[in-house]
Amino acid sequence: MSGLEPGGSPSTGELLDGRYLLEDEVGSGGMGVVYRARDEALGRIVAVKVFRESAADAARSTSETRLLASLNHSSLVTLFDAQTASGHPNYLVMEYVEGPTLRERLAGGPIGRSDTATMARDLAEALHVVHHAGIVHRDIKPSNVLLRPSHVPGEEFRAKLADFGIAYLVDSTRLTTPGTLVGTAAYLSPEQVRGIDPAPASDIYALGLVLLEALTGERAFPQTSTHEAALARLTRDPRIPGELGYPWKSLLTAMTARDPQQRPSALDVVVAAGGLTVGDSRDPGALTAASTAGAAVASTEILEAADASSAPTAVLVQDVATAVLGDGTVAAGAGAGAVPARGRERRRRWHLVVAVIALVVVVLIVGILVWTLSASSAAPAPTLPQLDDPLGTHLQQLLDAVTR
Repeated sequence: MSGLEPGGSPSTGELLDGRYLLEDEVGSGGMGVVYRARDEALGRIVAVKVFRESAADAARSTSETRLLASLNHSSLVTLFDAQTASGHPNYLVMEYVEGPTLRERLAGGPIGRSDTATMARDLAEALHVVHHAGIVHRDIKPSNVLLRPSHVPGEEFRAKLADFGIAYLVDSTRLTTPGTLVGTAAYLSPEQVRGIDPAPASDIYALGLVLLEALTGERAFPQTSTHEAALARLTRDPRIPGELGYPWKSLLTAMTARDPQQRPSALDVVVAAGGLTVGDSRDPGALTAASTAGAAVASTEILEAADASSAPTAVLVQDVATAVLGDGTVAAGAGAGAVPARGRERRRRWHLVVAVIALVVVVLIVGILVWTLSASSAAPAPTLPQLDDPLGTHLQQLLDAVTR
């Protein structure tokens, strides 16, 4: 173990500032090198990003430090410490995410729609926080998405957004020359290719391409040349397979619209991703038994909640089941011709209740009529005035004839 001299370039096995032991190099790029390191003071594993020696990189490292320190979200990498003083290696100390990058995960094939929907929600929430702070990431790509194993059964991972090395503060002084392409060519938005100032919509476009690649296992713009990859999106939109289903196709089409004004916000993507709940399927076009069972359960619950026995109820259940499955298939036990037994029993009980109520109403009406007639017949006879005979006798006889 050796200490690092001021101004020197660190390497594996060296100790930064007498505290961070660099154990393994886990990534590198134009901005610097990322190491898996041990914090000797706290006894924990951390990620240390050491910036390369140049004036621009030093300025950017200071910018990134302030950016990360100002943000807080479970889908953003947490900043623990930083060194930005002159005469020393500039570095950031961040939480270490135990897991692959999305780029490494995609080497094993596409990701199921359910896990991709979870990742979309995680990353969109992170971007919502970032954009709300007036920051544009500008480099959303699979290698900047970290995947940690999930502790929730049925979830493969949870996603974190990393590397704010070329992030841009809206309305701030730029660190790059206006019109310069900054970012990875395969994920640049059309407006970035044209050299327009970055905006949150650019991150949404890049996220759309990342999600599409996660679902299909293929880049939307696979051109090998940087210029070809950048210019391709000026003339065509990415192809979104219909097998992904209408909800995914609709969301990804909106996210990758060439007009930035037509794209959803990060918060819109969060809401949409929350509705993309499909059973785990590594084959994006396949339905699973879990999703079919879920549709059947949902249909049964809707029937039990309905207090009607008409045909439209069954039709509604069929429509809901079709929407859940997404391909026109209706779950067993649902639909107009196959109402669950519990639903039929519910209908019979409802018919009985209606009949009893009708009977009670009829009895009440008859009782009121009988009571009215009885009350009128039991009324006392009127008292006649005293008249002389024979007029008094005749009037009495007439009264007796009427009241009998």
